[in-house]
Amino acid sequence: MNQILTDAQDFAQSLRPKAVATGQPDDLKTDPHFEENPAISKVIEFAIKRRKNLLLVGPTGCGKSCYAIQVAARLKERLEIFSCTGETSNDELMAKPWVTTNDKGEAVTTVSYGAVLRAYKEGKGLLLEEVDMAVPDILAGLHRVMETNQNYYTCNTGVQEVVPKSKDFFVVATANTIGTGEDSFVYSGTKPLNQAFMNRFSLTVLMDYMDRPQEIKVLVNKTGIDKSLAEQMVDAARDARSARTTGADRIISTISTRDLLEWSDAIVGMSMGMIDAAWFTFLNRMTETDRDIVKTFIENRVR
Repeated sequence: MNQILTDAQDFAQSLRPKAVATGQPDDLKTDPHFEENPAISKVIEFAIKRRKNLLLVGPTGCGKSCYAIQVAARLKERLEIFSCTGETSNDELMAKPWVTTNDKGEAVTTVSYGAVLRAYKEGKGLLLEEVDMAVPDILAGLHRVMETNQNYYTCNTGVQEVVPKSKDFFVVATANTIGTGEDSFVYSGTKPLNQAFMNRFSLTVLMDYMDRPQEIKVLVNKTGIDKSLAEQMVDAARDARSARTTGADRIISTISTRDLLEWSDAIVGMSMGMIDAAWFTFLNRMTETDRDIVKTFIENRVR
């Protein structure tokens, strides 16, 4: 019985969230199959090396966060990674006071740093994922730390503390929208961002899905799928993406690079046909109308 309990505890521990910060610089690994765009890489490298705040904007699953992590790892730069939500609080981002009792029975207030101030103080880059999901009022608290010519932050959490800024601190944020929110329900929950916050970004990159040859190459290298199948899948994905903006059959769904990788993995790993695997990886979560249209795109590409 004790062994069963121990096994259960070990399993429960394995499910708990892991630390989000990356390891020491010499532990950072790059993805050998990552396909970089020379122009985008140049901008991200410049931003990191010069410690400029960078905003990456693009559709879901196009590789915004992966790109930032890839370049940072190649440059041996550590990152503090934080995913924003509508419930993101100032405590999570900046700092939170903790009141404890010392050995004399006296109340002692200490400060627990949030993701932003950890990176700010410890000399890491801060990667804010889905920043347009956070409440603009909360993000206003980042204005001072994102000032490139600022050298400290005054932390007011009951115990006022001046937090020095490391020379290695920088900010990269990702978003699905350009700070104006959207009303098409594709990215439900995104919010308009304060222009004072947007103005803190020195550089902005508008990203999209990879070019056809690159996307095919990624699928083949990462999943081992046959190249001819990869070509058909990428072409179907490009048909679906075009249908979101043009043509009579307008849809709100898409097939992202992330979807393509899962689709390929299902085909290879479960020896499934292209359409059968598509049902399980993305068709089943689409609206009925979108599902029929996208399924037709796939059927038209099968050779």
